[in-house]
Amino acid sequence: MLNWVNCRLKHSKAPFAISVIVLASAFALTGAAQTAPPVTSGEQLPLPGHPVPADHYQFSEHNIEWVQTQPPQVQMEFLLGAAINHDHGATDIINKMVEGWHGKVHYTQKFDDLSMTALYSNDLRVRAAAIEITLAVDNLSKADETAERLMASADKSPGYRPYAMWVLGMLANRGVEPEHIHEFLLGYLHDPTEKTRYWTVEGLAHLGTDDTIKDFLDVFRNDPSLEVRERAGCSLAKSGMLTRGQRMLAVPGLIDLADDPSLDPTTRSWVYQALREITNEHLGNDPAAWRNWFSTAGAKRRDEFRQADQWAVLGNS
Repeated sequence: MLNWVNCRLKHSKAPFAISVIVLASAFALTGAAQTAPPVTSGEQLPLPGHPVPADHYQFSEHNIEWVQTQPPQVQMEFLLGAAINHDHGATDIINKMVEGWHGKVHYTQKFDDLSMTALYSNDLRVRAAAIEITLAVDNLSKADETAERLMASADKSPGYRPYAMWVLGMLANRGVEPEHIHEFLLGYLHDPTEKTRYWTVEGLAHLGTDDTIKDFLDVFRNDPSLEVRERAGCSLAKSGMLTRGQRMLAVPGLIDLADDPSLDPTTRSWVYQALREITNEHLGNDPAAWRNWFSTAGAKRRDEFRQADQWAVLGNS
């Protein structure tokens, strides 16, 4: 039985390779990679009493002063690593500094690895920081004009679409034309090209809105590509910017899918995996059992998720 394991992107290099080629000329990315010297993260704090621990370490004043003396590339990579490690205050510092990194930071192997790890963190604040930094690395301003330019380029160039879908979702997550971008992405969700559909699903996952849940359920049921269906399942279960409370909205639709006799065995196994990961309930592969559980305990479980820290999600780190 296939298993999506950690829901990590199997082809994570694709949109970034496109962006390096396209944006190098469009936005004149410059700078050289640098490596930060070893720095301690300060005193360890007690783990908070939450389902997912977030802040393990406190930045010392010395570390903050050191970061401020470093070149933008070093600042960015060091702070993103600190955010991944749940160092207390790292995401706050990123939010304060990220606008100043536009046009001054660039892709490196280290950043690529860090960003992929951050986007699958168990903390939505870390995922949001990775989105902000990706926009800075690509020198994309959070403006309507940026979104319009990306959409126009995607319409004209099929080869540009995977990258455009990826970053348009990021822009929408940060408040840039979210409804317009959602509508635009939906226009490519059933594109003949598998790669375009794949990255459209990834773009939709960045939005983090209730409306995307029905989109993922549609793909999970109907897309002809196993890999695209897998990405839709991951987007429902744990990847992207949906909260745990929002993901509970997918449960009735997933139970309907599990009960669909036309569903292939692999996708059906992913449906049950998604149900278990979303609900934190470990039932077997029986749609009747899931219906019974949801009717009696589903609302309570969703309330539990809503009352917990909204940044806490199922992730890889």
